[in-house]
Amino acid sequence: KMWLPLESNPELLTDFAERVGLPVGTWVFSDVLGLDAELLCMVPAPCKALTLLFPIAKMGPVKQAQAERIQQEGQHVSDQVFFIKQLDSVGNACGTIAAVHALVNSGAPVTGALADFLAQQKQASPEERGLALSEDSSLKEASEDSAQGGQTETPDRDAEVEHHFITFVPVDGHLYELDGRKEAPINHGPTTEDSFLSHAAQIIRENFMAYDPDNLTFNVMAFGPN
Repeated sequence: KMWLPLESNPELLTDFAERVGLPVGTWVFSDVLGLDAELLCMVPAPCKALTLLFPIAKMGPVKQAQAERIQQEGQHVSDQVFFIKQLDSVGNACGTIAAVHALVNSGAPVTGALADFLAQQKQASPEERGLALSEDSSLKEASEDSAQGGQTETPDRDAEVEHHFITFVPVDGHLYELDGRKEAPINHGPTTEDSFLSHAAQIIRENFMAYDPDNLTFNVMAFGPN
């Protein structure tokens, strides 16, 4: 059964995170107002993850080129990265998966339903994790309760959504793009805690916004300690 899509809204994602086990008031999602240096300076530090909501219409060619490059050159992916594959049976769950990717790869202190899911899925494959997520009633219920609290009208479950939600995280000294619709995490090269935010912003500008420059519906949020 399709999930209700989560709105790209920091209060809503923080609400979801707290429903699934993030201690209230400890870590938060916050809006990133722009990706140039002076606006990035306003992002609360330390930033431990970025989420990106982007329009999918013009992203096919860049996704294809990236997949071909990785197939030819290969890439290293740290076993410290926790990655969930988004199954077709849970269409519209990309916001939930993006939030979970941010929570579990950032070192945020989680308990409750998400801690249980993590413990059970630690050794599982991304596909097995995607299946487990689709069958996890606690996580789905939390996601749907949060989705219904959004500022915009919640789309129908079966509505074709025109945007996709992904996450960028620094893990093991490298910057990873976590997109549940891709085959694996994408390693964007070495990064540090200090350079992560500007590095991820550069990737978003060059790999996403540059392909649809007139579109104003891109949305970026930061996640970190409150």
